[in-house]
Amino acid sequence: MTAFKSLTRVHSWALNEKRQKLAGIEDLVNKMKNDLQELEKDVETESSIANSSIEGTVAFPAFIAAALERRRRLRHTIGELEASVEAAREEVRAAFEEMKKYEHVSDLKAREEQEEAMRREQIDLDDLGAEIYRRGQAASSDE
Repeated sequence: MTAFKSLTRVHSWALNEKRQKLAGIEDLVNKMKNDLQELEKDVETESSIANSSIEGTVAFPAFIAAALERRRRLRHTIGELEASVEAAREEVRAAFEEMKKYEHVSDLKAREEQEEAMRREQIDLDDLGAEIYRRGQAASSDE
């Protein structure tokens, strides 16, 4: 295996790791967004319960204060994670470009090796053809 193929494999692994990291962050963002939606549903449910009973009206302000704080923290975390997603996407893009460079050089090197092997084979065939011709000329002059 050539050095370029080894480097291509190493960069391919690095790219896969970066893609997995990106997918993990995106999954976390989606989970946080789902949690935020669930919180919004809970607020609506508790609001309707609070409007229908005296006990609910008393407990609702404490619930809403905690829910608003949790919503603020979730939104803050989502914002940070989305920034991390962008950074991870940039890392994936850079790793992909780097891997493609090594793949391209590896392909060029393989093509050069193949062309060199074909050139050597053609030289051998030309030498064989010349030898056969000489033998034929020598055989015809001996007759």
